[in-house]
Amino acid sequence: MYTYGNKIVISSATSVLKSSTLMPSGQTTVYRTGDDADTSSEGRATDFFTLNTAPVHADGSATANTTTNRFTDELGGQTYTNDIVIDWSTYDNVAETVLGYRRTLSGSTLLWNDAIDGALTVSIGSFSTGWRLPNFMELNNICCFENNGRFNYAPFNLTVSEIWSSTTNPGSSSQAYAFQSLNTILRGKTSSLPDYLPVRTFTVSGTSLT
Repeated sequence: MYTYGNKIVISSATSVLKSSTLMPSGQTTVYRTGDDADTSSEGRATDFFTLNTAPVHADGSATANTTTNRFTDELGGQTYTNDIVIDWSTYDNVAETVLGYRRTLSGSTLLWNDAIDGALTVSIGSFSTGWRLPNFMELNNICCFENNGRFNYAPFNLTVSEIWSSTTNPGSSSQAYAFQSLNTILRGKTSSLPDYLPVRTFTVSGTSLT
C-alpha cells in the first residue's frame, strides 16, 4: 500500500523500486559554511571511499567484495595485481553489473578516434573483451575533488594532463569532453594530446566477476 497524491493505492507487488542519491564528491576541506565539505552528510556513502554497507546480491548473498570498500580489485581485495579497479558504488544488484576501470593509462597521446579504437581492443587476463572508452559520467564519478589532481588517489594514483571521454560536444561534433587534473574541457577530436583510461561493465556472478 502506498499514497499517490491524495489516494491510497493497494499493490500486490512484492518489491519496491528504489533509487540512489549521488556519491559524495570526496571534498573534506571546509572553505566556508554551507559549502560542499561543510554539508558532507550529502551523498549515499559514508565517504568517497567507503560504502554504507557491503554490496550483496538481491537475495542477500555475498559478492566478491565482502567489505564496505568502494574500490577493490576483481577478486574483492586491494592488491590490484591486474591493474583492474572495481567501483562498487556502481553495483546494480538487479542487473548484477558493476563498472571496473583499468587503473593505468594508455601511455600515449592519441586522437579521439584512436582512443576509442584503442580502448575497444584492451585485453586483461580473462577479461579480453568489453572494454571501452568511458563516457563523461563514468569518468566524473571517480573524480575526487579533495585532491590537487582528481584522479590522484589510491588505487588510481594518476597525475594526468588530460584523459579522453567518449562524450561528444552536442554544440560542435568535432569536439569531445576531456578531463584534466583540475578541469574538464572541450578538446578537438583531432587533437593528439589526451590519454585514455578504459572502463568495462562486469557481470557479478556469485562471488566472482565475468
